Amino acid sequence: MKRSALTVALALTALAVSACGTPAAAYYGTGHGAHGTGGTTGGTVRVTHGGAGTDVAAGGFTADDVMFLQMMIPHDRRGVELAMLAATRSSREEVRTLAAEIVAGQSDQVQVMTDRLTAWKQPLETGAHAHDAHGGLHVTGPEVVAELAALNGAAFDTAFLNVLIGHQHNALDMARAEVKTGGNPETVELARQIDRSRSEQVRRLLAALSP
Repeated sequence: MKRSALTVALALTALAVSACGTPAAAYYGTGHGAHGTGGTTGGTVRVTHGGAGTDVAAGGFTADDVMFLQMMIPHDRRGVELAMLAATRSSREEVRTLAAEIVAGQSDQVQVMTDRLTAWKQPLETGAHAHDAHGGLHVTGPEVVAELAALNGAAFDTAFLNVLIGHQHNALDMARAEVKTGGNPETVELARQIDRSRSEQVRRLLAALSP
């Protein structure tokens, strides 16, 4: 029997939660120029990753920085789309509140990331298979959104919380990889902010599953 996209997503969420805390840098590599060229603006700064250092031009960026932003933008947009469903379908105030916070926060981050890629004269997105070497774009599929949109009340809440936990875990993986391999200080700091915010969201989502 063919399983629905939502069923598959819930199964993947269970795997993500069980592997929480395990490094997942497989999404990213380093220095893959095919995903964008590094930019320089004069002067260099030393970006340190766990004792190792990388010289990056002040205000410049690397291919990994570009790839991170290109992957995070559609991921955050889909997160906003998922979270917006809760406003009219969730039966619980705490779920609606958290979802509203996600909509606001990730919408702001999308604008920041879009502005940065535009300033760098880099494309906002790439071809469908441009990031296959890094695991592809880890974005919850539109079919999952459609299945969630058909639910209401307690059934929606349970499915929504599980799907969003998996979705935000993917953001954690991408952010931690950027912290490890990125070169642009502002983008690495953005990744750290995403790590902190998504970690707290996952904690709250898990708590909401066991009220």
